[in-house]
Amino acid sequence: MEPGEPAYLETLEVTVGPTLAKCYGVGLQSCMVVDGRLFYGGIEGFEYEAGYDYRLRIGKYDPWGGGEPPQDAGRYAYRLLEKLEKTPAASTPATLSVGPSRVRCARSDDFCLVVDGTPYDDMINSFEYEAGYHYILEADRYGDGRYVLSEIVSRIRAEGTEEEITIDRHRVECDDGYPGYCKVVNGAPFRGEIVGFQPLHDYGYRLRVERFDMFPDGLTGSPRVPAYGYRWLETLERSASD
Repeated sequence: MEPGEPAYLETLEVTVGPTLAKCYGVGLQSCMVVDGRLFYGGIEGFEYEAGYDYRLRIGKYDPWGGGEPPQDAGRYAYRLLEKLEKTPAASTPATLSVGPSRVRCARSDDFCLVVDGTPYDDMINSFEYEAGYHYILEADRYGDGRYVLSEIVSRIRAEGTEEEITIDRHRVECDDGYPGYCKVVNGAPFRGEIVGFQPLHDYGYRLRVERFDMFPDGLTGSPRVPAYGYRWLETLERSASD
């Protein structure tokens, strides 16, 4: 054992997949996929690069010396002992259309990107999304179904017309045949987000917004994706719950 090296509880040989995956810890984060499962935390000394399959030998140890870990910290830590293999993972090129606002996910109480007209409940590696824009991307698709960005081909601001909308205090079931809870906009469940708007819980609102098309050139998508989205411009009224 090298000086300063921890006492390992065990050593493991693991595989690491070619993409990071969307996951939830304290909040939304990205996780490596180790031996086919989400891996919450890091591997000390390992520099991850998307697009490669890895085989590693790692050491597992207790960084807390048998004491209780801090809240939201992992019980164990891991350190790279040897990088056994790093090989380019097989992929296929893909051209993706990403919508200008997100929609409620079916598998989590969060918002998902709209990719090729359908909610995509994962992440596109290396892509920093900014709501309010239509994107065309070139990406590589890997065997796990996830993508790594190659190039942003176009980024066009979604534009439309101004109008006023109301938002009820509470969410309801989205009522479109798919799981999820939606805000009530103008009296009806609305699965989309309102770009730039951060509502407070148990408040109703009247807003001035810009309404834009989710699908340019008359295209359509999944029934879970509204035909239009909103960009917040001004809060006209806010009312507290009784």
